[in-house]
Amino acid sequence: MRDTEIVKEKPVTEAGQKSKKRVVLSRILAVLIVTAIFVLLRIMSGCGSAERNDDSSKNSAVSGQIQDAGKIVSQDDESITVIDQAGREVEVPKGVQSIAISYRVVARFVITLGDGDKIKGIGKTEEFLYELAPSLKDAVDVGKGVPDLEALAELAPDIFFHKATDIDGLDRVKDLGIPAVGLSFENPEEMKTALTIMGAVLGKQDRAQDLIAYYDERIDADKEEAEKINDKKSAIVMGSSLGKVADGSMLQSAMIEYAGGISPAADMEATELWPTAGTEQIFKWDPDYIFITGSEGTNYGPEDIFKDKAWAELKAVKNKHVYVMPAQKDSWEFPGVVSVLGIDFMKSKMYPELLPEEQLQENIDAFYEMSYGRTFTAEEIGY
Repeated sequence: MRDTEIVKEKPVTEAGQKSKKRVVLSRILAVLIVTAIFVLLRIMSGCGSAERNDDSSKNSAVSGQIQDAGKIVSQDDESITVIDQAGREVEVPKGVQSIAISYRVVARFVITLGDGDKIKGIGKTEEFLYELAPSLKDAVDVGKGVPDLEALAELAPDIFFHKATDIDGLDRVKDLGIPAVGLSFENPEEMKTALTIMGAVLGKQDRAQDLIAYYDERIDADKEEAEKINDKKSAIVMGSSLGKVADGSMLQSAMIEYAGGISPAADMEATELWPTAGTEQIFKWDPDYIFITGSEGTNYGPEDIFKDKAWAELKAVKNKHVYVMPAQKDSWEFPGVVSVLGIDFMKSKMYPELLPEEQLQENIDAFYEMSYGRTFTAEEIGY
């Protein structure tokens, strides 16, 4: 279905809504009763743990691309069934009118697809999202990172978007009779798959594919330009604490290379996000540029490094080439389409002759106009 088509639905009466909520509430009560009985039996049998004993494969972290994620299994006039990024088949009604989210990062994608006004439930949010979708101020709190089953049962949304790694949470919401779709955005490929899934279940396939095409075109152009750079600069992206860096498995490392730089941390062996390289290793790399993540949890900034005599001999510090990644209100290093601006920012710092400030601003305005139908001042996005 093209995103310009209008789905005609039968009007839902107030009595129908009440009936729907009664059914969902009865389901959550049944789930709670079964869980309570299960816990009691576990205690009576002498087992000290009352945790839900799901199949271990369900509780394992989802990593990489799930085979067939984004594939449409079936569809008719009433519903569409897709494989989500947790590898589950999910049937969703067509013509979704209400959306709930406990995984905050999903909100920007839903808004970009044009359905921000349909988000009726959300967990943790932020002021910038209110700028994009003012109706979010009236949204119900359905859990911050973890789904609030009682709130979801009361809201009874048409669809629930959540992180693919929390399969247990997805299944519990499914038990309420609410279609629960698992999504992941840890790298560019996962981001594009997530957009494909959301486009399918929200009836916004064309818009989703336009966003993916825009992203691919920008990245391809960046790669082509990067290949022509002879004297490449080295750079690292440091995490929320000094000594932590983005290794080769992370988007931030790839962004350096897309911007035409060399990421010495790309070959690090890491078993966690933002692995600790340590200052000794960073001194060995002696990067030309240091970018600091713009995460809200970051506990230092460029000035702290400039004032620390221990860092004074690094080339990046000597030349004052230490920068915080924009933007405070709309992170440009997020694994989404917006990361093209993070690449532009890095390029403008490392190779100002390739991307002058004026062109960078034009790119910023073009991105926000394309994504949200408006532009923002530097103050509005914290750039």
